[in-house]
Amino acid sequence: LKSQGCGLARGAAVMDPAQFAQFETCCHAFYNPTNEEQRKTSHDTLLPLVQNPSSISLFQFAIANSKQATTLLFAANGLTKLLTNHWVSVADTQKDEMKTFLLNLLYTTGPELLPMAKHSVSAIVRLYCRLVKLCWLEGPKHQNVTEHVSKFLQGSQHHFSIGFEIYSELTADMQPTQGPSLTRYRRTALSFRDNSLPHIFQVGMQMLQRMNSKQLSFGSPEADGLMLKQVLKLIYTALNFDFMGTIPDDTTEEQGTVMVPNSWNMLREEGVTQLFFDVYHTACSRGREGDLQCGRWCLQCLVLLAAIRRSFFQRDEDRLQLLQTMMIGTTSILSSQTGLQSLDNVHEVCRLLGRVNGANQLPDLISNSAFKSWVDVVFKFTKDSLLHWHKLPNSIHYLLGFWVAMLQPLVNLKEQAPAGLEQQVQQITLAFIETRLFVAEACANPSTTMDVEDPVHDEVMRTEQLEILSQLGRCRYQDTATFIMSKFDELGNLAPSFAAMVSQPAVTAKTVWVVYMIGALVGGHSAGPKAIRTDTDAAPTHVVNGELAKRVFQLMRVTDSHVEQQNIVPEALELAYLNFLEQFRKVYIGEHAKQSQSQVGEKQQVAERLASVLGLEDENAILGLVINKIGLNLQSRYGQEAVIKRTLALFHECAASINIVRTSEKMAPQLIVSGRLLLKNDMVRYILTNHSNPSFGFLNVGVQYGKYRTQYYHTLGRLLFLELRDHPNSFAEFMKPFGMILQGMWAQCVQNPSMALHILRQPTFKAPLIGLCRDLRGLCMACTSSESYTQLIEWLVNNPKDPMNSRVCIFAKALEAWWEDHEVSTPILRFMAEFVHNRSQRICFDQSSPNGILLFREASAIIRAFGQQILRKQPAEKDLYTQKYKGMGVALEMFCNALQGGYTNFGVFELYGDNSLSTSMSICLRMCLEIPVADLTRYLKSLKSVFQFMDLSSKHHMAKVMEMPTQQVVMLFSALEEGLLCFDSAVCMQCFTAVDNICTYFYTARHEQSEAGERVRRFLTEQPQSLRKHLTLLLEMVVSGEFNSMWSVSRPLLSLILLHDQYFLTLKEQIIQTQVEDKRVVFRKALDDVMVSVEDSLTSKNRDAFTRNLYQFAQSLKSTAAGAGAVSPGPAHVKLTGGVMFSQ
Repeated sequence: LKSQGCGLARGAAVMDPAQFAQFETCCHAFYNPTNEEQRKTSHDTLLPLVQNPSSISLFQFAIANSKQATTLLFAANGLTKLLTNHWVSVADTQKDEMKTFLLNLLYTTGPELLPMAKHSVSAIVRLYCRLVKLCWLEGPKHQNVTEHVSKFLQGSQHHFSIGFEIYSELTADMQPTQGPSLTRYRRTALSFRDNSLPHIFQVGMQMLQRMNSKQLSFGSPEADGLMLKQVLKLIYTALNFDFMGTIPDDTTEEQGTVMVPNSWNMLREEGVTQLFFDVYHTACSRGREGDLQCGRWCLQCLVLLAAIRRSFFQRDEDRLQLLQTMMIGTTSILSSQTGLQSLDNVHEVCRLLGRVNGANQLPDLISNSAFKSWVDVVFKFTKDSLLHWHKLPNSIHYLLGFWVAMLQPLVNLKEQAPAGLEQQVQQITLAFIETRLFVAEACANPSTTMDVEDPVHDEVMRTEQLEILSQLGRCRYQDTATFIMSKFDELGNLAPSFAAMVSQPAVTAKTVWVVYMIGALVGGHSAGPKAIRTDTDAAPTHVVNGELAKRVFQLMRVTDSHVEQQNIVPEALELAYLNFLEQFRKVYIGEHAKQSQSQVGEKQQVAERLASVLGLEDENAILGLVINKIGLNLQSRYGQEAVIKRTLALFHECAASINIVRTSEKMAPQLIVSGRLLLKNDMVRYILTNHSNPSFGFLNVGVQYGKYRTQYYHTLGRLLFLELRDHPNSFAEFMKPFGMILQGMWAQCVQNPSMALHILRQPTFKAPLIGLCRDLRGLCMACTSSESYTQLIEWLVNNPKDPMNSRVCIFAKALEAWWEDHEVSTPILRFMAEFVHNRSQRICFDQSSPNGILLFREASAIIRAFGQQILRKQPAEKDLYTQKYKGMGVALEMFCNALQGGYTNFGVFELYGDNSLSTSMSICLRMCLEIPVADLTRYLKSLKSVFQFMDLSSKHHMAKVMEMPTQQVVMLFSALEEGLLCFDSAVCMQCFTAVDNICTYFYTARHEQSEAGERVRRFLTEQPQSLRKHLTLLLEMVVSGEFNSMWSVSRPLLSLILLHDQYFLTLKEQIIQTQVEDKRVVFRKALDDVMVSVEDSLTSKNRDAFTRNLYQFAQSLKSTAAGAGAVSPGPAHVKLTGGVMFSQ
């Protein structure tokens, strides 16, 4: 096929029989290879076709002529991908022909293929639905899909099945998702929601009612079950539609509130909810696997019905009736156990219970006559589920959430709460604690046959479960804490020594869970108000917490005594300690900041009791426990990266937290900085004095710990600068280790200037240089005031009379030597980006200071050293991001920070012939052009600085931009067009501003008799479509309502209209013609009003007038859309002879 398949590679529209037979053979081998060589050959031959737009006609030919399932499957999937990626290159006639062809193929050949090639038919359905989605906004004639599908619903059973599959697939595909063309797809989805989705949902509900009442049958129970599954799937897909276009997180199965439109009156009809319960019982009573799956779809639909927004119901009686139906229905399922032999159904029942409880307030639940029996059966079901936790590891979360939702109202209702409810919550809490210990033991046993994972190693799942426990623990808190302490003591008896604990994996795993749970209980209960507990008459919270904390600190003391054997203490246990310390800190460290003067006595009692229980003198000694653990980890636990990460995070939280305190009603509030408390601690003083000492082992691990060095010095910097005024010499002492590193590099470069780059390139300098840049970046991040920043820049520019021989110059030289190694270049660039960033206006020089110019010139030197080299580098495709784009993004971020810092007078450079600004601008513009638009969207997180630079350069340096060749300017404008469609609001706003800056510059300069004016006129003449595309896009965004800020859209839109006034009139007519005929007059009037009282100028007054008009236009569109109903369909479709069911 390789030797004879050159026609395939060219995407020939027609293949001869021999070639086509080879193509079918290759497709069969693609999905059903008999050996590795056959698999490789088929992949090498077919996959390039999916990347080649010229293969579109080839895939069309294959779909039209093949009867082989694998060929149809590959051709349909390949054509779907090609059309999605290259839609703009497809001719309009070809789009219509493909849609008509696919519909006729599905109607005439689909029923024959469905029994033997279901996956192939599904692929063709997906292809047709993607065509409908891509064509949707191109006119009403592309939106009459319901008329076409209605013909399938009037045919045979297989026609019926294909029709419902089209509806389900189209509804699912219309959901907007993150990615390219997001804005267009979101507009498509909202139009589909208004025009076709109500009819599709209504068809699904009518079919479900007919099938439930036995009015519709397909000949056999098996066929009825398959059709019922398709109908339920369609209803679920319609209810699960993203009605508001918010694009929810797809990593969770919970949508939140279902925002169905008010016009979906069918959902208000009596018996709709009961219909799904009836279908569930009928299907599951048969017990077949397919029927149980139908039951699962019923429950999924009920979950969505339970989440319908409260405002949808016009009367409270309707909402309460829905609630009662849900309670009675779920009680019936749990009592009869109907369908619960399927674990999937059990999971959906758990979701349904959680959703019913979460969507309704406890008073509404209690007032319902079905509440008592409902909550009793849910309690029994929860207890049984916890007993069989290994069967439902992912479902228990919903049941526990059910009881958590009961708790807070239970605390508030107090005596009015239902009898026995508090006891039920308490029993559930203790049972949950038991299951966590069972899980730990099962996972620690290598011979276990249970397929379970310990949530302690999954941060997301662990956090969710601990959060649940912290809330459930508020019910009879003392009893819960006593139960956990008894479990802790039992483990201590099983392993009385550290060696005994480590030698028993099950005991270690249980201990980890107990420490985590103690942290959750302590963190969930402040020492202040008692109202968050149900057992308000029991021991005070701080007394209970003191007993819990005492056990953890004792265990910590035992394990830390084996510090010389750092890898013996399990990492999970160390992480559990840190979690406990984080929770403990939130409640007790700096606790005085949470107390008022009237609570001083209670506060003193809390501190004394807690210190007494822990065997300490006072609350400062309690703080010492936390800090000493931090210091020990930094020195001895560096082999456990996760421990170092959490330790540094805890250290930073302790140093950076600030509380507003009112010490007396007569005194003004005070700021209490917890970092000042840390400075009194001996371990903190030791760290500050010996911060680079080799005893802090994590500093010497390697480049993979670089980000932790930055956080470490960020924290130390905050502490250092807190005592700057009291100890002015402390900064110089702190910086001595850094000075020695820089001095060593500088001395060798000065001794042999011609060999400076070669010397810096020596491997011995690599690690110190990386560490230095990461350390200084962290220190610079801690500079939040002009005082601290001045200390740092004076240290770096240590020779102000000869700044070119100062410490700061070593970074440009080092970058020139190491530009090709991203492990070195990226830390240098990140440090400089932070160094030149005027964060919180910290860079404030005297009027006579040259430091602003020196700072910008150093940034310019960095850009020249890196940019000129990186532009010539051409790494492999797989290495583009790490070796090129990442560094370019940081370099552009650094230059943007320097441009907008406000500390440099840029006019000085041109006045005195300094080319620092012009050269740097030129290099940055070239870097922007070096990144294709597709890669900009692919690596948006790291390349946001590209759009920021376009914004800044268009604002103050547009003349420099226009000096580039015309095609390069067009490329920049194309990137801005993509940015306007970006889902990231910050990028979108920057692009709006950039387009306005460009158009304002063009509007002002086009009549100037100067070189700049000539460039503008030449560009508008040679490339008139460049800015017209922006005008078209912005106007479409206004019409569709796809924008975040009217002010941001109106600014560039007015500039574009004034630049292209005649094109605006033409575009306006085109938009009017796309509207339904009976709306055109109103729409024309509203669009004409946009320019009322708007003059041919860009003054602030004129811009504000245009913004007001545009706002009124947008509001009129919203009001029209609200009362207009569906868009009228396109031309009627008639049945033709010759077996053709659909026409164009």
